[in-house]
Amino acid sequence: METTEQKNEVQNQDFKTEIVCDVKRNDNEVYRIAHKEYKGANYVDLRIFFKSKEDENRLIPTFKGIWIEESMRQELIRALIDARKAPAVECPEDKEVESQVVCEVPVSEEEIYRISKGSGKKNAFVDVRRFFRREGKFIPYKRKGVSIQESALDDVITGLMKAEPSRQSS
Repeated sequence: METTEQKNEVQNQDFKTEIVCDVKRNDNEVYRIAHKEYKGANYVDLRIFFKSKEDENRLIPTFKGIWIEESMRQELIRALIDARKAPAVECPEDKEVESQVVCEVPVSEEEIYRISKGSGKKNAFVDVRRFFRREGKFIPYKRKGVSIQESALDDVITGLMKAEPSRQSS
């Protein structure tokens, strides 16, 4: 498994973060899995970070990621396992990317996570994206989603399994 185990805590005035692990995405990026506590509620954050050009030991977060409520972590793990087991999606020559919905995980009557499996010219992936309801249709949030390369999927699933809350919210 290509992970970096860490027990680092980062705190700012709005939330507390505990890093669970980093999973290598490529030579310049990692998927970071972390606990977030915000206003007494617990979340799991899955986000792509990249290495700083000035200091390659410093990781900088991107907008590519999701915060999930801790209560939904097991459902997301099951959905990612289902996506891993789903048949491969072939990308036709005339397209840049092709994907198929594997499942949807309801957040509320107005929001869902949609898990899709796909492939592009360079690699296969599983996409996790949050959608909201508008005029009877689900529309994706622009900044609430992450594509996980198929080669890193098992390590991301394992990291999410390790993301058991280490503390109770007050």
